[in-house]
Amino acid sequence: MRFDYDVIVIGAGHAGCEAAVAAAKIGVRTLLITADLNKVAQMSCNPAVGGIAKGQIVREIDALGGEMGIIADKTAIQFRMLNRSKGPAVWSPRVQSDRAKYIDAWREVLENTPNLELFQDMVTAFEFEQTDEGHRVSAVITALGFRFNAKKVVLTAGTFLNGLMHFGATRIPGGRISEAASTGLTEQLREMGFTVLRMKTGTPARVDSRSIDFSLAERQDGDDKVAVAERRADGEEDIVELVERDFHKFSFLPEVSRELRPRSCYIVHTNPEVHAILNDNLDSSPLYNGQIKSIGPRYCPSIETKIVTFADKESHQLFLEPEGERTREFYINGFSSSLPWEVQLTALQRVPALRDVHFYRPGYAIEYDYFDPTQLTHDLRTKLVDGLYFAGQVNGTTGYEEAAAQGLMAGINAALSVKGSEPFVLGRDEAYIGVLIDDLVTKGVDEPYRMFTSRAEYRILLRQDDADMRLTPKGAAIGLATPRRLAVMEEKRAQRDALIEWCRGFTVKMGDKINARLQELGTSPLSASIRLYELLKRPGLDFAVLSEIISRLRKRIEEIDSRQRAEIVEAAEILIKYGGYIQREKDLAEKARRLEYVKLPSDIDYHSLTSLSTEARQKLTAIRPATIGQASRIPGVSPADINILLIMLHR
Repeated sequence: MRFDYDVIVIGAGHAGCEAAVAAAKIGVRTLLITADLNKVAQMSCNPAVGGIAKGQIVREIDALGGEMGIIADKTAIQFRMLNRSKGPAVWSPRVQSDRAKYIDAWREVLENTPNLELFQDMVTAFEFEQTDEGHRVSAVITALGFRFNAKKVVLTAGTFLNGLMHFGATRIPGGRISEAASTGLTEQLREMGFTVLRMKTGTPARVDSRSIDFSLAERQDGDDKVAVAERRADGEEDIVELVERDFHKFSFLPEVSRELRPRSCYIVHTNPEVHAILNDNLDSSPLYNGQIKSIGPRYCPSIETKIVTFADKESHQLFLEPEGERTREFYINGFSSSLPWEVQLTALQRVPALRDVHFYRPGYAIEYDYFDPTQLTHDLRTKLVDGLYFAGQVNGTTGYEEAAAQGLMAGINAALSVKGSEPFVLGRDEAYIGVLIDDLVTKGVDEPYRMFTSRAEYRILLRQDDADMRLTPKGAAIGLATPRRLAVMEEKRAQRDALIEWCRGFTVKMGDKINARLQELGTSPLSASIRLYELLKRPGLDFAVLSEIISRLRKRIEEIDSRQRAEIVEAAEILIKYGGYIQREKDLAEKARRLEYVKLPSDIDYHSLTSLSTEARQKLTAIRPATIGQASRIPGVSPADINILLIMLHR
């Protein structure tokens, strides 16, 4: 048994799994330590991957060579592309997942990744060495007394650091229901000078689907496969036939597909009677009686918070989501609560479809420790301790996708540091992952951070459809994305560009037949011949419509590799229709990027620069930005302050 490793990853949640696999794939000896190897990549809250902006992150993880997209596809029981009514810049993929199969798939990956070894135990302490520059992490100690030496350590403890669960007045230490909290690490890091704060999150009850009256719920199917089914008396369906409808998925690898049978979700609504019960019991809610003092996620509030914040609303949507392909367990999305279980049950029974509801387990809230992320550099290394990296909810984020992205980047950078290579950092114009990390280390957080498309100023450049074009060459350059993945991407780009060039050169001739069809579609008839490239720019026209009336276009599309045909056609269409907007945003990003090349010396005494505002001096001293670009994004640092810094650098 080995006791010396290049990289040790603490915790096997979504961040830890990605970090461990990434480090091992890059070629360094890696150890993943977790309290329970049967619960790796556990979906602690809802059984889903992706969503608004989160789906883009998953595609970026896949494009770089990470695992989340592949596993999400293989274990999906429903797929939807959100925001399809809007422009492609904000299209966001999302899947319902089979929770148990997701864990199994991750376990298989972890156990079969070269250079990666696993150990089941809980880390209780770090060991540090004194260096000329300060302190360096050198080893970890486990609860069973094992000591593992490491050159780099990645901490991805999720909600386990001094986790405390709230079930009404009942409080139980733990990082997740039925799982013990992690103690000792927070206290040790606080003594080293780290700023430690508390956050709160919550989760709803899980219920038995046999106690749900599905006839009183609205059924919600996915986009991927239309299930032609016969409904049984208990509300479940026997699938008669599956009709393929949508080609989208997370992974860019053509051989990856969704393998499980699809299942429907259902929508029900709360009502004034439900709200009255909740209002009458707010004094027993830990959120409102002072028991919980930490801040929860603004964009995923508890049901108590909803009825208080939106007191004028008589109803809120609740989504009933299956936990797996076969299981009876359902998740009540939208009813997160820390109220006593009796109140939760009584309130839910006032929803007609849930009048006979049976709990598998009630909802609860959890408080946990996190570290101010401005204590990190852009490679997610801590400023106070050399060789120590933080990723996931310990940095103040919420969501599996945000955690996985940080884990991937921390694992990459820990491995690159072992090899003596430069850090791998993505810009805000290169990836949502770049936006996420820059927001964390530059701005910090005062509530659980969740990614949205609105956080990205260059979201037209960060679409889900072209994540492979943006990031796969970068992933290949650092040794994470495989040569096969790079070849798939390059072939896709060649076929996409060839189709665009063909459209530039193909002339659509004016004629009665095509003009009649164009008028049927609500667009102007042709008064002269026109290039197909220009015709495609018209609203309401796309490759699918035009291939019906232009036989040569149909034949040209059929020449494309069938495994990626739909994906390539969509990518070409987006570039044709939105090319002007994309180029304009590229130009804006290039102007802003120039500031990222203007380095700030690490030893500047900002307090001596009296021309700066007091707030700017305080913020710059605390965060120590590496570049003028990063400094310009720090809240409280004005454009005038940036000009002063530029003048100072010029001198």
